[in-house]
Amino acid sequence: MVDCPPAVGTHPPWDELATLLAHRQPADLAAEALSLLLAEYGATAASLWYAARPPVRVRRGELSEVLTAHLDQWEASVQQRIATGAWEIEGEEEPSLARQPIEGTGQTAVHSLILDGNKVVGTLGMLYPRDCLPTGAEHVSLMRFLRLVGQAMSLVSDLALTKQRMSQLSLFYQVAQAMASTFDLDQALDDTLELTTAILDASASALIMIDPEGEGLIFEYAHGEAGKLRRGQRAALGEGIAGWVAARGEPALVNAVERDPRFNPEVDTWPEFAVQSVVCVPIRIRGRTVGVLEALNKRREGGFDSEDLSLLITTANQAAIAIENNQLYQSLRDEQERIIRAQENVRRQVARNLHDGTVQFLSAIAMGIDHLERLLELRPEGIQDELEDLRNLTYQATQQARLALFELRPLILETQGLLPALEAYVQQLRESEAFDVHLEVVEPFPQLNSSVASIVFAIIQEAVNNAKKHAEPEDVWLHLARDGDWLEVHVKDNGTGFDFEAVKQDYDLRGSIGLLNMRERAELVDGHVEIQSTIDPPDAGTRVILRVPLPPEGEPAAIEETD
Repeated sequence: MVDCPPAVGTHPPWDELATLLAHRQPADLAAEALSLLLAEYGATAASLWYAARPPVRVRRGELSEVLTAHLDQWEASVQQRIATGAWEIEGEEEPSLARQPIEGTGQTAVHSLILDGNKVVGTLGMLYPRDCLPTGAEHVSLMRFLRLVGQAMSLVSDLALTKQRMSQLSLFYQVAQAMASTFDLDQALDDTLELTTAILDASASALIMIDPEGEGLIFEYAHGEAGKLRRGQRAALGEGIAGWVAARGEPALVNAVERDPRFNPEVDTWPEFAVQSVVCVPIRIRGRTVGVLEALNKRREGGFDSEDLSLLITTANQAAIAIENNQLYQSLRDEQERIIRAQENVRRQVARNLHDGTVQFLSAIAMGIDHLERLLELRPEGIQDELEDLRNLTYQATQQARLALFELRPLILETQGLLPALEAYVQQLRESEAFDVHLEVVEPFPQLNSSVASIVFAIIQEAVNNAKKHAEPEDVWLHLARDGDWLEVHVKDNGTGFDFEAVKQDYDLRGSIGLLNMRERAELVDGHVEIQSTIDPPDAGTRVILRVPLPPEGEPAAIEETD
């Protein structure tokens, strides 16, 4: 005969129950509830498992190896059933107690499911001597107590989860503030990784970028244990878990890396840091994967879960915004520098044209006037010839000035379009230059937006000026035609030509940016420039080929208008 514990009351211990709700963490509440079970209801041991985040498991009392194994098996079956999908109790206000004698121990396990409404969220097991099971009013009181414990666990767990999410939102706000408060991308991403490590309760985190050639990974930023040792290291695209995520553009959550076939010790192992669990997500900008964000080694038991994955995806999206904003800011800075450089180049070009052309003619005219004064005194009969020379010089100076003004701002281009402007430009060249200019336009010619037409005209001007300054041609041909969805422009000369590859190699040292100007202008309208040149007669000369994409029929090509 087994001596049962002293009899207990038939009503739940209300005073003690009030203390349960004073706890703000599920594990603390569970420990208090089990202590009450042992003190008030005569159980020799008890165990509670609750599907919180992370799961809560608390045990109290004397547990042998056999009893522990029984509780483990029961709780694992409940956990597996919950993991397969929502488990709901239908048709009953509360589940009944399940009693299982444990062979060879003289103990009987009494199990109850913990409910949140009618949804199963955990289990509570009690161990009693086989002849001391609660009956009658004691059984009813125990059932009510267990039901109240379940409700309290759900309430405190929801409260803890809400508090955790509020803390996460606060951290995300800090991430957003860090990214918005500085244009220093390094500082912003360093701060982001620090906050990411805290949000996910991880040991370390890293941001890995795909190199510009798209052939490998670079550990740009790292935080946490051994983070500094990882920075700057490289890995092959597709190798390891991070490489797999970068290549596929899909997230990965691995809580046992040594059993994952994607795991590569050479890539996924950090110096002086044993990697056990990884959650890794792609960083995508406009549909293109540019890097990955990973967190390593969850500190809490159980590893990373789906909510950690969602949090990391959100952080990666914010990192993508910061990276893209930095790229856009840098692009604006580069564009500003290109505009300033182009303006300086235009000023130098205008000054050079005025000095080499108009100013020289004006100087010659001034010298001719001085000579005319001397002729009046010494040889008046020669005045007529001198006046004719001065008239020719004045005409040439006027033509040079008109050409300079036309090249600087061709009003006809803005009012009548590209073709009339080219015709006027060719006429100006024929009147002022020693070489002949030929214009050929293949109809039908597409309609162009004025901004695109201005860029095409400017590139043609640059190509002609390059030929005039460097090639000494006898002829320059301008050919414009539509080629499918492209406008193709050829500027060809029969001058001396040059070794394009040799020039391209040391172009930065030459102090000239004509070729660079043409390419940068073409890129503004998503076009491109190709240069072909040869120094071998009889085919010596240079050809500049400009290709500009055309919009669909009926829609003029356009870029942002600027004043």
